[in-house]
Amino acid sequence: MIKWKNFRRVALLAVLIAAGFHLPCNRVFAEELKKQESTSENRPEDYGSKTDGTGIRAQEEKAEGKDGEEETDAAGSGNMTVFYIDNRNRYTGMDKTYSKGYVPKVKKGKAVIVLPLLANIKLKGDRVKSTVNLGEAENIPFVQKNYEKDIGLKKHKIGDKGKEKECYLISYTLDLKKNRYNGGYPVIITVSAQDEQGNEVRQDFTVYVTITDGSNMDTAVDSPTAEPENPQFAPKVIVDSYTFSKDTIQSGDSFTVKITLRNTSKTDTVKNMLVTAASVEQIEMISKSDSVYVEELQTQKTCEVTYKFRIHSSAPQGQYSVPITLDYADSKGNAFTGQGTIKIMAELPVKIEIDPVAVPKAIQMGETIELQTQVMNLGRGKLYNVRAVMEADGLTAKQTAFIGDIEAGSALSGSMEVTAYGLSGDSLYGKTQGTVTFYYEDEAGKEMSEEKVFETTIMSPLNEKKEEEIPDDTGQWWVIMAVIVLTLLGMTGVLVARKFLHVQSAKKDMEEIENGENS
Repeated sequence: MIKWKNFRRVALLAVLIAAGFHLPCNRVFAEELKKQESTSENRPEDYGSKTDGTGIRAQEEKAEGKDGEEETDAAGSGNMTVFYIDNRNRYTGMDKTYSKGYVPKVKKGKAVIVLPLLANIKLKGDRVKSTVNLGEAENIPFVQKNYEKDIGLKKHKIGDKGKEKECYLISYTLDLKKNRYNGGYPVIITVSAQDEQGNEVRQDFTVYVTITDGSNMDTAVDSPTAEPENPQFAPKVIVDSYTFSKDTIQSGDSFTVKITLRNTSKTDTVKNMLVTAASVEQIEMISKSDSVYVEELQTQKTCEVTYKFRIHSSAPQGQYSVPITLDYADSKGNAFTGQGTIKIMAELPVKIEIDPVAVPKAIQMGETIELQTQVMNLGRGKLYNVRAVMEADGLTAKQTAFIGDIEAGSALSGSMEVTAYGLSGDSLYGKTQGTVTFYYEDEAGKEMSEEKVFETTIMSPLNEKKEEEIPDDTGQWWVIMAVIVLTLLGMTGVLVARKFLHVQSAKKDMEEIENGENS
């Protein structure tokens, strides 16, 4: 057993050893902490977050900004990032993809820019509009032109294996000035469109064009200023007019539209033009193809293309617009795009059923009767201002029978008072034929009519009275007279017979008397 005295010696020794170890450790920790504080003061905040704007923190902030934009767009501001570059695929006219450092080609006085865009929402008509901002400086190498285009969502060849990718492929061929300077020049391409709700979306993309075949800026300071080149304008092809095979186009109808296109340019001939009609809801194209090829359209000339369409039978009444896209090139091979619109007015077919007009077979002159009419609307559209008008020789209506507006699938009735005044001509009485004409308007305001024919006889009030009163009395009188005559004849016959018998009896008695006397 350890003695108390020895235990105290052991404890004292442990305390001394611990104290000796603690002092150098504190000194080491203090020096290390001081070094860390010094290092933190000399380096930038959030190491790695600011490296070329692509650090972790920058990406998080970008993600937060995107979420914020999506929330703002949900509120209706339309600021959501809709378009983004397809940087993984190489399209025609590109040496590299955007992810591998695509640079626009500069060759033979032209710069070719290819911008493949994708959209993360559905766009109206699957079309976008793009414009180019070349800058305002005098030393820009580009020839100023109108570079506005309409681009459709189409499939385009990618890579070298024949694969295709659907995108909005924006391509510009920019003419360069003869006197241009080397350097990198930004070209801003603005893309705008509408979403399915009609909200406007707009976004800018900057592509840098590098010029290496021009003059150096520092060696050309003292050179005379070159005269500005005359601007060149793209030839414009427009939809000049169009006609339909039917005057009235109703839901369910098939029809043909003939479109006249005009080249408005006075100097440039249009070549290799492809005319494309876009698909529209409720309108079905029944032509074999939605595209028509026109090899050449000379200046100030026109050409015609034809399409066949059918409107769905369930289509509501209204105006429908069919976009027409024109892709063509000028005489120098520059590609351009134009657009027009065909407006189709569709009407609902009108279907009505009218009950036969109940007119009496005979009407006494001076008599007034009430005619009842009923109209049923069997179509899908509403009928307006339905009314009935009667016309007949010898009959006059006091007013028009106004029935009113009839909803689809319902019926309404009307009435009119008609008075007989006698026929025109030599006789006031006799048969007459008349019509009841029903007028109505469809939802487009077009008036239509339908007739119903009837016949009746106008009779004299005197003849009518005799026919109603005398025939019964006359028949009874003849019956009475016949009874009387028969009775008289019977009585006469009886009397004659009795007299004849009496005469014969008297004659016989006389003969007997005479015979007795002679004997």
